Amino acid sequence: MPATSSPTHRQLRSKIRGQRAGLSRQELHNAELALARQAQQCYAIQNAKRLASYHPIQGEISPASISVNSAVALYLPRIQNFVHRRMLFQSAQLLRPNRWGIPEPDIASRIVMPNQLDVILVPLVAFDRQGHRIGMGAGFYDRTLAALAHQSSTRPLLVGLAHHFQEVNSISAAPWDVPLDVIITDREYITCPPAVHANSSAHLNQ
Repeated sequence: MPATSSPTHRQLRSKIRGQRAGLSRQELHNAELALARQAQQCYAIQNAKRLASYHPIQGEISPASISVNSAVALYLPRIQNFVHRRMLFQSAQLLRPNRWGIPEPDIASRIVMPNQLDVILVPLVAFDRQGHRIGMGAGFYDRTLAALAHQSSTRPLLVGLAHHFQEVNSISAAPWDVPLDVIITDREYITCPPAVHANSSAHLNQ
């Protein structure tokens, strides 16, 4: 059952991050495998040529076991400017630890614009079935994905990944938020209702 929606995003973050922190290594591993099984339903992931993923932190569900095309070009986020909350997607071929010890692409790695990707796997703290999400609070993904709201042609399929207990009844979205197209948890594959760019070819290939 979805958790009761908290009055503020800060309260939601505190509650759900606490739940994630309580997961054992075995529980995290089991969730990762279960997520991968659910992700097999996503045609876009299976056939993506350019896919952006992430390294899980603080109990985030891991995308590491998700099956992808052997020829896929994999990209990861790299923080370009922490103060201004700027993030780039760069080739994952050469990684280096950032200031927090999280592996991220080398500064010289190939950069790809978000609209050049086929799929972006998005970590989150909380989600609802309308495709709205709450992130960690720094706004890196919000700023990066906001540019897609103005795309008039095809855009990547935005796939939120989460533990099942991260679902809430409703999240109030800001005007600049770009809803997720799909949410995959360790228990369920959720197709969100079309909101922006419903005619995108990415939506047709879910």
